[in-house]
Amino acid sequence: MASQGKDTNPGRDDIFAYDSKAVEKMRTDKPWTNNVKYFNTCNISTLAAMKMLKHSLEGVRKGRASQNQTPVEVMGLLVGKANGREIVVFDALPLPVEGIETSVTAGESVLGYMTQLSDMLEDRRDEGFVGWYHSHPFDVETKPMYFMSQTDVGTQYGYQNMSPTWTAIVVDPLRSLAKQEPQLGVFRCYPAAHNPPANEGPDGNKGDEAALKERWGHVYNRYYMLEHSFFMSQLGNQFLDIMSRNNLWVRVLSSSSVMEQENRERCAERILKATDSIGGPALARGVGRRRGGAGGDETGQTKLSESALACSELAVEQCCGHISQVSKNLVFNYLVAQKSQQEENKQ
Repeated sequence: MASQGKDTNPGRDDIFAYDSKAVEKMRTDKPWTNNVKYFNTCNISTLAAMKMLKHSLEGVRKGRASQNQTPVEVMGLLVGKANGREIVVFDALPLPVEGIETSVTAGESVLGYMTQLSDMLEDRRDEGFVGWYHSHPFDVETKPMYFMSQTDVGTQYGYQNMSPTWTAIVVDPLRSLAKQEPQLGVFRCYPAAHNPPANEGPDGNKGDEAALKERWGHVYNRYYMLEHSFFMSQLGNQFLDIMSRNNLWVRVLSSSSVMEQENRERCAERILKATDSIGGPALARGVGRRRGGAGGDETGQTKLSESALACSELAVEQCCGHISQVSKNLVFNYLVAQKSQQEENKQ
């Protein structure tokens, strides 16, 4: 079963080695033709993850500043290699492509730009393009927003047929901001002739069709999810350790997730949305059934559970954030002021 990303070893350099003979052998043997889930893991460099998340958040801010205040979807390419059954992502390169939930707009020079990037990459590195990424800045709900839409699956099919190692990453920037950690999913499509098990989601879990469509989209049975983890080089890990000791701890102590501008602006909208969902007619029918009424249905029960979970997550986020702020105020303001007052009294 696929899981949310985790850290690997603190620093590793072996993963950067490029074995051209092994790559050529893989292309000749084509092991993915005998196993539709041959590629089952994805190792993402912290640099690539940071660039994807930063690009996605820029799309959110640009959309919020526009007239319709709708976050903008962004897209980019992934640079890496296939390493056995693992896809390794070293870098992420943004593309001049923008869109919203219902449409995508690509600049006129996108294809030329991609060709230019490919030529430059071929001249400078052994690795090549192994996939693409795009964002789903839809909303913060009880379920993550990383999934493959019908359009996404069509795009992935086209590239995966031409390049068998092609992999898709979907970033959920709003949830990443709310949870203060990268929220993303890594996906690949099944071959067109493959019939996956009935009522099985991309993560390998079973469920009813309606629930699977709501979580993973209407084409949930045409793609699967890869487990992913993050890595960095030993030198990068040393730099991060130095920065954490000398600088980053100051930001950790002086800031809180609830004080981030995007979180402050979105908090009221999330509360209103949760309130509206609690008062919906489907929810009322579900409550009626639980109380013995004749008009209840399973949809109402599901809506009640989702609304309760949404309110619970929002409450936990706010409580943790404010507890953090109160604790910092107590340590850095109240106690310091109290000590100063005591010293003045002694004098």
